[in-house]
Amino acid sequence: MSWSYLLFLRWLALNLTGTAILLVFHMQGMVAPVYRADTSYIVYVISALFLYGMLLCGWRVWNTSRELNYVKSGNGGKIAHFAALSRNVDRESVKEAFEIKLMARIAFVRYISSSLVMLGLLGTVIGFIMVLTNIPPDAVGDAAQVGKLVSALTGGMGVALYTTLVGAITNLWLNANYTILRTGVINLIAAVLEAPVETSPAHE
Repeated sequence: MSWSYLLFLRWLALNLTGTAILLVFHMQGMVAPVYRADTSYIVYVISALFLYGMLLCGWRVWNTSRELNYVKSGNGGKIAHFAALSRNVDRESVKEAFEIKLMARIAFVRYISSSLVMLGLLGTVIGFIMVLTNIPPDAVGDAAQVGKLVSALTGGMGVALYTTLVGAITNLWLNANYTILRTGVINLIAAVLEAPVETSPAHE
């Protein structure tokens, strides 16, 4: 049973590694300033959406891994039972039905992953708007207003750069999770279609 929950273990290994790297950066004092500098709170929104996507992806990985176990052990499972009932249908039609059914279950994870980048870009735009709107009109050329000018530039650029950075990192991380999930779903489709006709739904 070397294949038992292998998909879930791969997902777990990936995220334990990512969490360990994040903890190292946190211990170096490189994480907290990102949240403190973001006065638009978009970094918090990105982080919350990322965590939701991770939980959803983890749940889907667990279910897919469990179904793979049922199919490979010959015990069936709900998805394999559906395939067994559809053996009298054209094989290509069954394959298309599985792809639509299973891919639809994981499409939302990819949508969340893409949304993280868009939120990061939105933070970039908001950051530049903050720079333009917070610069005092009389600051240019006035030595006494240099402090206000620097403060406006620092605050706006902090929002712009940090939201883009967090959006990109979380997108890459969640997209790696989605790749593992998608690979598992493809393997599940192949395993179900290759399962013997007599496979029975031992687990419901």
